Amino acid sequence: MPPIIHPSDQKQWQNWHETYSQKLELLVDVWNANASQSTTEGYADTTRGLQELIAKALWEGQELRALGAGWSFSRAPATSGILVNTKPLNYVFPAPRTHPSYAGSREDLLFVQCGNSVAELNHFLKAKMGKALPTSGASNGQTIAGAIATGTHGSTLDFGAMQDFVAGLHLVVSPERHIWLERASNPTISDDVPQKLGAELIRDDALFNAALVSLGSFGIVHGVLLVAEDLYYLQAYRHRMPLTEGLWRAMDQLDFSGVQLPGPAGQRPYHFQVVINPNDLEGGAYVTVMYKHAQPPPGSKPPSPGSKLTQGDSALEIVGVLTDMVSDLTIPVMSKLLERFYGEFSNVAGTPGELFTDTTTRGKALGSALGIPLGQVRRAVETAMAINREYAFPGLLALRYTLPSKATLAFTHHAPMTCVLDIDGAGSARTKTFCQKVWQQLTERQVPYTLHWGKLNDLDGARVRSMYGPERVESWRKARAALLTSPELRAAFTNDYLRTLGLA
Repeated sequence: MPPIIHPSDQKQWQNWHETYSQKLELLVDVWNANASQSTTEGYADTTRGLQELIAKALWEGQELRALGAGWSFSRAPATSGILVNTKPLNYVFPAPRTHPSYAGSREDLLFVQCGNSVAELNHFLKAKMGKALPTSGASNGQTIAGAIATGTHGSTLDFGAMQDFVAGLHLVVSPERHIWLERASNPTISDDVPQKLGAELIRDDALFNAALVSLGSFGIVHGVLLVAEDLYYLQAYRHRMPLTEGLWRAMDQLDFSGVQLPGPAGQRPYHFQVVINPNDLEGGAYVTVMYKHAQPPPGSKPPSPGSKLTQGDSALEIVGVLTDMVSDLTIPVMSKLLERFYGEFSNVAGTPGELFTDTTTRGKALGSALGIPLGQVRRAVETAMAINREYAFPGLLALRYTLPSKATLAFTHHAPMTCVLDIDGAGSARTKTFCQKVWQQLTERQVPYTLHWGKLNDLDGARVRSMYGPERVESWRKARAALLTSPELRAAFTNDYLRTLGLA
């Protein structure tokens, strides 16, 4: 049965966080014909429906973009042509047959359709499989395809970003062609699985690494093969701590020897986050740590349901909630609300899906995220704090950490670890100018950094090549040309954002 493709009369689209509006020719919603039961036949029918939409775009000379939750601040998902809403596509297929050389466990694999939200996956993995995602961002409202396409970072010292638990991609690249893509160095599923989908099987490390963080420009990501792990619990603490030399060393180098972190003494945390209100330094920084366990530790408390701010929230969620409360988030008001709603807690334990829960926060927030290599973190944070003394903004600085990603254009590629410095504030020209001042100062001081593709950035081709190096950029462009084999296809999957980045 063909999928349900519903054209909308809507000629203007706005992203989730309401940072911009985009005029477009056509918005279509795509539904599986049988939305209640995941079947291979239904999935294949939807593939053909997506191919028909690509054919329509080529015939009309239109650009085409697959839309997930529209969570990005940037214009990565925007198009003036045909916007294909894939959020209703949420089939799941546990445990596909594996390749004979695959060293992992088949029971950890989950093949999911592109529209599944991170929240939906957390629920399914726990309830149906007793599993969990290895990492996620603080937000769970993104679709899985959208989250990996912009390189959404995780928040654990033992894992990379979200695209790093992806083992396979099903890409619809033309009206006649769709492919199953894996790494040649790690064949994962049996060859007959792509055959059943009618997909061309390609195993190539360079193509796979490039296609992971694709910015939506490698065709339509219809399906994603995930590698989950056994369900685990995070024992969480948050204390407000002074910015001592020991805490600075922990932030800059992940050296915890000079600071007493909340929680069990002497244990290395699984998750380490520092939130700094640069307009209220006397009270210190908010330090959140989490420790990983197979079961909830004895005596621990479950997360509080219905709280405005939860244990896993990052700066963006904090600012989003606070801007929902007040019409004008001034610096004094932010400090008071932060003290009231973002307080200390101890010994709270829950699954990742219970601690990282945000799926609804809008707010009038705006933010940037910088990838900083270890050893440069203190310079970057002190630069931002110095700028704030001269040009104060109603916002927060927050630090999270992740292992380097293998994805070609992952902004979290810095070795041996990337610190993600979030700059999140009220949605205003002042917040945007503050971010721009930080970028400029770090560039002048030769502090290396990259910028999150899905958050506020002023990137152009020259800055992209400077941040990633010509070899990474050319490798990504070469991979895109190998999968989108004609100029017409590449033009169809291009948008203004990609042209501005010099990647089209």
